[in-house]
Amino acid sequence: RALSALRFPPARQARCPADDHGLRPAAGYARHLAPLQAGRSAMMLLAVGCSHRTAPVELREKVAFDQAGVVRALDDLTARYGCEAVVLSTCNRVELYLARPNAQAAPDRELIGEFLAESHQLSADQLAPHLYEHRHADAVRHLFRVAASLDSMIVGEGQIAGQVKRAYELAQERGTAGPLLHALFQHAHFVAKRIRSETGIALGHASVSSAAVDYVRQVFDRFDDKTILVIGAGKMGELTLKHLRHLQPRCIWVVNRNPDKAREVAAGCDGKAVPWEHLDDVLAASDIVLSTTGSSEPIMTLERYQALLPRRTGGPLVILD
Repeated sequence: RALSALRFPPARQARCPADDHGLRPAAGYARHLAPLQAGRSAMMLLAVGCSHRTAPVELREKVAFDQAGVVRALDDLTARYGCEAVVLSTCNRVELYLARPNAQAAPDRELIGEFLAESHQLSADQLAPHLYEHRHADAVRHLFRVAASLDSMIVGEGQIAGQVKRAYELAQERGTAGPLLHALFQHAHFVAKRIRSETGIALGHASVSSAAVDYVRQVFDRFDDKTILVIGAGKMGELTLKHLRHLQPRCIWVVNRNPDKAREVAAGCDGKAVPWEHLDDVLAASDIVLSTTGSSEPIMTLERYQALLPRRTGGPLVILD
């Protein structure tokens, strides 16, 4: 039984019995799962992926999907393998969840690894050593741990639950999440909420952004004379900037290739939008740099940065990329 320690509240009466993995189908899907009650072992539930635990950031960047890529992958997975599919792609993990009532001729890690490699024009041999596979109850347990942030780089961070939810919702929109994955992801959401509300996992600083600010505090003992430069406008950057503002820096500059986006971010943090072509100037005068661009290529090379060093006035420079 997957995660047998997590017991459902006795006050809630289940609408249909749980299976031998501890899952109850979502309302309206019981009739679809009825044929599986007699032959549970024939069901396939598979999770294949890589994460910060198994793959370096350089490889994770190469296998990550943008939203359009997720949509293509969902459609391709269901068309090729005749299975339900959800694709979870974040900066720290890429995972494919597949399910089908019949396990005969089901895909495995090798086949899904080839699919991932093909999708990103990589060598399957290059990717294979970094992939893991979880089946059946182990796949349930793994998703529960992921959604609850127990498998996160920083345990207790709050972003992953929303990322799992959005991955599931996108699969719903594409029609690739059927009764099996509906049940799995709905219960994963329930488990994540219980763990967050009934344990102390969310206490203290529990996010990459708050950890970054803790590091900045170790470098500087005061911030009223410090300048923060924000490059880009990523979601993680917004969260980190929210924490940095509490330090009350002297000023905040925002640089973005899109001037309107720069002004929008600057307005939200009482900062000043700076034209993209002045990046070198403001970088030379900054104390803390927060870079969260979506660029696939470096925007600041080592050679370019070294050329700026003579223009700096001294003191440490903290770069949060």
